Order: sequence, then structure tokens, then C-alpha cells
Amino acid sequence: MSTQDLNMMIVSCSGASNTGCYADKVARMLAESGQANMICLPKVAINDEKLIENLKTTKKKVVVIDGCPINCAEKILHEKGIVNFTHINTTDFGITKGKTPITDDKLNEIINYIKSI
Repeated sequence: MSTQDLNMMIVSCSGASNTGCYADKVARMLAESGQANMICLPKVAINDEKLIENLKTTKKKVVVIDGCPINCAEKILHEKGIVNFTHINTTDFGITKGKTPITDDKLNEIINYIKSI
């Protein structure tokens, strides 16, 4: 399956905390399993015009995963005029910044939620 065939695009925070690590791991797990195409958030931040246009016009589901209430990924997309996406935050799943250890159970809970939306 090529990345063009995937029906979901994932943009994630990859911040320094455990919550950002959760966001990054979820995105990578979905991409590695062939269920999503992971988008490079820094490329959006530095104005990669082709990528930004693709995100604005895609018919695919775009999911943005942030790791904390600052919502950097969501803000970066909004700054670039990208508004057609579903936003989630890892803290919405009972994950506490700096405290909750990374577990397969919690990763799978987030992945299953994303797949259900």
C-alpha cells in the first residue's frame, strides 16, 4: 500500500515530555502499521508550501495529536490556515504531564480512539 492509498494523515507533537512522547509514538505506530501517513510538523512550521496546500485540500481525515494543553501542533496548523482536522490531546486520556509512564495499554487506547473517529 502506498502512502497515497492511506485514508488518514497524522500530525503530532513530538515534545520533550511524556505527553509529547505519547503523541509521537501514537502517530508512528499508526504510520508503521499502514493506517496513516505521518506528516512532519516542522515542515508545516517552516512554510513547506506543497505540504501546507496538501493538508488544506486533502479529502483524507487529518488528525492532529498534541501532548499538552499548549496545543502547539494545533496552533501551527491554524497559523498556516489549515483548519479541517480533528484535534486530540494526550492529556484527554488521563495522562499527566511528567508523571504518567508510557504503556502499551494507554498507547492502544489512544490509537483505538483515533481509529473510531
